[in-house]
Amino acid sequence: MNLNSNVKDLARTAVSRSLPTGILDRAPALRGTRFLAGASRRATKDRPFQLVNVGACDGVLFDDVTPWLHRIRGSRAVLVEPIPYNQKRLRENYPDTDRFIIEPVAVTQEEGVIRIKTFDISALEAGTLPLEFIGCSSLTDSNLMSGKDAWGKDDANFEQFAAHLTDIDVQGDTLQNILDRNGVEHIDAFLVDCEGADWAVFDQLDLERYRPGMIKIEIGALSTEDMGKVLVKLNAAGYQVGLYAADVWAFAD
Repeated sequence: MNLNSNVKDLARTAVSRSLPTGILDRAPALRGTRFLAGASRRATKDRPFQLVNVGACDGVLFDDVTPWLHRIRGSRAVLVEPIPYNQKRLRENYPDTDRFIIEPVAVTQEEGVIRIKTFDISALEAGTLPLEFIGCSSLTDSNLMSGKDAWGKDDANFEQFAAHLTDIDVQGDTLQNILDRNGVEHIDAFLVDCEGADWAVFDQLDLERYRPGMIKIEIGALSTEDMGKVLVKLNAAGYQVGLYAADVWAFAD
């Protein structure tokens, strides 16, 4: 993290600590910052902070949660990322192999090889595609991958972007298998950013068993039905829920 990022993080942390709960309830991202700052103070050697991030990308781009792993002493993480290009960048950003486990798989309903859509790496590295496309891969025909809503055929760049879509085969596995083989007994923060497959992932999380203190799920590429399923599951489990941009933030307390 650079100096400007550190200054911004410190400023947001200070603001989050000073704001009353009523305002934090209307500012989920700030409440998330307060949660993570508190987690940093509470973490111990016997009970380290545990993050699970499904769709981790490189753990830095457009991610205001995962970089806290560098600030929370002794923190641990299972970082699920199926794209080899992003796996390399992720390991460079989180080099401690004992604390930060990279799972090179996609979360699926059952174990096995699947085909997913992503963008051509050479086009990303050449700057032909927007920076945010680095983190894009999908099991589903989501808006970003199909050109619906996010950049449809009326967009002058649609054909330019669509020409760089490609299919790759990756290993798939269930969320519970991933948690079990990594010995995850508790989860403090759970993140999902899977470009339209977010509900399919979150549906597999046993909230009664793990009950993460904080959950963040991208819903921007979900159907209305799946958005509703996310919210119903969170509300039924007694989470306090807030929406910010394309994300749902939820807190156990």
